Amino acid sequence: MIKAIGIGNRLMMDDGVAIAVLENLKNDIEAKGIEVIIGETDCQFCFHQLKEEDFVIILDAAYSGAVGGSVHLCRLEEAIAAYGETSFQHDMSVFDLMRLYSKPLKGYLIGIEIAEAEFGCELSQVLKEKFNDICVEVERNICEIVKEA
Repeated sequence: MIKAIGIGNRLMMDDGVAIAVLENLKNDIEAKGIEVIIGETDCQFCFHQLKEEDFVIILDAAYSGAVGGSVHLCRLEEAIAAYGETSFQHDMSVFDLMRLYSKPLKGYLIGIEIAEAEFGCELSQVLKEKFNDICVEVERNICEIVKEA
């Protein structure tokens, strides 16, 4: 089964962008036969939703110094191998559990570049203005990924 997991913290502004995008696209994504999981910051919950035969699309906030709202795509195997060298926002993550328990999952990571990560329940003005474009880009990526899965 193909599963899309949204990771992030809604209380840290742009850190919750992946959740907001996935919730916005939920009906369209589910219509493609993809299970949507809103994992937020509960990496153990996310990890236990995965089976070895699943194809996984993880959406998360990223900070690499690129333009806020830009969307990055990489294979899950590469993201797991590079985790710790990357600038994703969470200390303990579903990637740590995948490595720890050697769960050989296939899939992709979609990272959405943040503009601000401070206490706050809304996205930054930068991401609010780009939100529709971010959603279109993420959905386009997911459609391409589904063709491969």
